[in-house]
Amino acid sequence: MNKLIWLLPLLWLSGCGALPGPAHPVTYYVLSDPGPVARAAKTLPSVLLLREMDASAFYQEPRLAYSRAPGTRANYEFAHWAELPGKRLTWLLRQRLEATGTFATVAPLSGGVVGEYQLNTRLIDFYHDAATPPGMVLLLVEAELIRRDRGVLIARRVFVQQMPVARFDAGGAAEAMDQAANRVIDEIVVWVGNVNG
Repeated sequence: MNKLIWLLPLLWLSGCGALPGPAHPVTYYVLSDPGPVARAAKTLPSVLLLREMDASAFYQEPRLAYSRAPGTRANYEFAHWAELPGKRLTWLLRQRLEATGTFATVAPLSGGVVGEYQLNTRLIDFYHDAATPPGMVLLLVEAELIRRDRGVLIARRVFVQQMPVARFDAGGAAEAMDQAANRVIDEIVVWVGNVNG
């Protein structure tokens, strides 16, 4: 009985240590749409189907990624994307392609629309290289344009964008990631418009 009386305060104290304290707030970041773009000089009377961007399992997480050593990746604990990067990049790319008017129609591949062209993209890497503060953002996206009605791969290219980070924190990384994403999307849109097929 004496042992039990002695253990009760210890159990109570250990239980208090397990109680949750104030939660650290999670910040959600959005890859932005910069707005209107220049219209293409001519419009192809064709339909472009856009497949949702592929991404590795690591980039299927909503958290921002960083690296402190070559060959490693980790996630910021309290910095999340409002939408998975591959999904958001696909939406931004479709908006930009529609705005330029290079193709008569731009539609998602999953939409059941018949089209002559198909654009496939893959998110290879998208992270804050924090080895040397404040660091650099690196974004790599592979794109391939297919002529569906001929079953031909017209062109393939890897787009690389590096952007310096202004502040050594998740917010600074998110700003640089946003800039890198928009530059890569602009480059893909120009590339698609210039590829002949």
